[in-house]
Amino acid sequence: MKTLQLVIYALLLVFIVPKCASAQQEQVGKTGEKTLYYGVEINDVLCGYAKVTSVSEEKDGKTVDKLEGTVFLKLSVLGGGMDLKITYLYFADPLTEQFFFNTTTVQTGDTRMEFATEVLDDTIFFESVSAKETKSFPYTQDIILESPLTTIHIVNDFIKGDATSKDYKIYDPSRGEIYEKTFTRVGEEDLELAGTTYQCLVVEEMNPALGLKAKQWYDIASGLNVQTLISNRRIYLANSSVVKKITTVNMDDILFAKVNTKISDIHNIDYMKVRGKIESAGEQLTPESLNHLGQTFTGTVTDNVIDGVFEITAGKYDGTDAPLFPPDFTNDTDLEKYLKPENLIESDDPILIEKAKVITDGSADSWEAAKRLSKWVAENIEGAVPGGTSAINTYKTRQGECGSHSRLLAAFCRAVGIPARLAVGCMYSSLYNGSFGQHAWTEVYMGDAGWIPVDATAFEIDFIDAGHIRLGIGTSFNPKEMEILEYRMAGGTTTAADTIPVEFQPYLGKYTDLSRNRVFTVAYQDKSVAVDIPGQMVLVLNEPDENGYWYPKLTRQLYFQFPKNTVGTVEKLLVTQMVPIPRKADLDTLPSDVPKILLPYIGIYDLPQAKLTVPVSYQEGNLSIPDLIGRTNKPVILLEKDGKWNSEDGKYTIRFEKNDTGTVVRMVAAIHFTFTRGEPAANIIEKVIEEKGIDAGLERYQELKAENRGEYIFKEELLNRLGYRYLGNNKIPEAIKIFQLNVKENPDSFNVYDSLGEAYMKGGNRTMAIKNYEKSVALNPDNENGKKMLEELQETVNSQQNDTP
Repeated sequence: MKTLQLVIYALLLVFIVPKCASAQQEQVGKTGEKTLYYGVEINDVLCGYAKVTSVSEEKDGKTVDKLEGTVFLKLSVLGGGMDLKITYLYFADPLTEQFFFNTTTVQTGDTRMEFATEVLDDTIFFESVSAKETKSFPYTQDIILESPLTTIHIVNDFIKGDATSKDYKIYDPSRGEIYEKTFTRVGEEDLELAGTTYQCLVVEEMNPALGLKAKQWYDIASGLNVQTLISNRRIYLANSSVVKKITTVNMDDILFAKVNTKISDIHNIDYMKVRGKIESAGEQLTPESLNHLGQTFTGTVTDNVIDGVFEITAGKYDGTDAPLFPPDFTNDTDLEKYLKPENLIESDDPILIEKAKVITDGSADSWEAAKRLSKWVAENIEGAVPGGTSAINTYKTRQGECGSHSRLLAAFCRAVGIPARLAVGCMYSSLYNGSFGQHAWTEVYMGDAGWIPVDATAFEIDFIDAGHIRLGIGTSFNPKEMEILEYRMAGGTTTAADTIPVEFQPYLGKYTDLSRNRVFTVAYQDKSVAVDIPGQMVLVLNEPDENGYWYPKLTRQLYFQFPKNTVGTVEKLLVTQMVPIPRKADLDTLPSDVPKILLPYIGIYDLPQAKLTVPVSYQEGNLSIPDLIGRTNKPVILLEKDGKWNSEDGKYTIRFEKNDTGTVVRMVAAIHFTFTRGEPAANIIEKVIEEKGIDAGLERYQELKAENRGEYIFKEELLNRLGYRYLGNNKIPEAIKIFQLNVKENPDSFNVYDSLGEAYMKGGNRTMAIKNYEKSVALNPDNENGKKMLEELQETVNSQQNDTP
């Protein structure tokens, strides 16, 4: 997702808008110091705050306004944390409210962006520190240099004056650009915020170049901007208590549009027709700009709201007439910006230049070189949110979301002279039973063939499928409505069971993780074997490699195995998930007896987006970690073999990765899950019970036993869990009947009688409770729980007998 840039830019826009101080909301610190607080809501969730402090001070013999601010947001994308922090500093002229110096820093995860502006005489100097970009342009009196407390133009023209509409040239210190914006009077409105009622002027702000529209509320008495609405974001005046009230907002609700059409093999989507209503920001869009290679659009674009129908046809460039390698585009001014480094695309970094040269060495032409680079990114950068974000950080951490993959590939290409840029829009996936989500990919320039799209994130190293909708190169995807009208798969779609190849039939069916009661379905869809993960997505698999690993087409962080028994029957599904966890710090204290050879591995490893912190320590003569998924509270001891560290129970394999200097920079944890073939009978009868009652469910259980050919799982612990689900919901009759069934099925187990005794006790039948606890203890004299329950029940019986007259 290209979420980061959208959020950052929207916030920089609105937080360099809180204007002028209001005595009712300011906090006064040292002499003349004023502090304002704002709350930030996204989709009606209070997920952030802004704090801006102003004070007068002497600078170079002049009195200036110093303004310092912080913006903090708690965001989540695809389950990963993506907290965002912005800090800024301004020096402004107190008379004109125009700033003459600014620095802004944006931080998310390990990625940091820095911008600076200084105005000297009649020139504006801009620097993007992280992008190593500088530029300057003339400063004229009609350019407004807004500081966080600048509203003088609004006050003079709209509050003191009677302007109905006004155009301004406003400098944007986050981009180093001057934009013409139109402000239009909407009316007046009373607004209550933080216990105070404000009589407000309401103004609409429009930036046509970026397609951004915002609605602003200004306090008429002070000129203070008290509220801003921009898309689904609301920023409003608050007080200091807002800092402790914020929670995390799930950006998935904003970035994904569900369409309820599930297509498993997205790589083979050959044609798609989609009706959409999309709000976009970041660049000005037109119906003409939405027509691109392989994509046509019919409809309207009004204030950057897209309403119409897209038709996308997948195509695959074969390299015909590809430029030589290395190419020479130095004389093409239209391509100049796509060959230079820019913010987050550090194509001039020596590390990236050297690696790109190694990967492309010996390439026959530029298309082969681009494909090699795309393949390297696809196979070596693992999916993570937010991940590396910038190209160099993505390369160093080896992880990132789609923007990270795309920027690294663009940087690689530019480093060897191939023009490259990001394309932004949305992509279909099987998430949420079929949805479109914000997405970025890379376009590489191939001379006469033009811009060729590739998607290393999706392992489409030399093409993109027809589920990609391109909106622009610097815009965003905020869906309002999306509907798939029609689609076609390359080579047709599998619909009949008899078309399943014989070699794949042994693998198909349901598989259950008994420890977590998760059921995966392995099916044949769209001419491929696919794994349906309930509530998440369908993963289409490549055919097995030489190790018998079935990798999904979309990722290398997960693979499946289907071990067979001695007669060739598939009895299990083994799932291995690789989790990369960067090393963050040393342990506070080290055991005194750690062998020197193990010291490089010991430390704190942290994956903030998953809220996972892993201390690697030393116990029992070996490395140890906590159980990563909570299967036990005991430390997991790791035993080294062939450079990898394995847990004694075989559930974890840990690999430590080092940088070029030999320092351990992260661990990659392979977590192994075992799924038993079949579906729990308890799960099936639970659905019957909910629909038709307990007796129908028990009857269905007997039918399943009679018809079972290995596709159902009958386990004591599964029935026991079902009984306890009913007991926990106070459905005691149902719980008793399930436990009775378990007693009948497993008469030699002490545990089934213990559970039945508990259900009878909760239902008030002490006689039957005592009888079952006695049977449980007889079968297992070490059953301490059964003994304790018998003592308590007997004491209750004796007490009641003593109370009887």
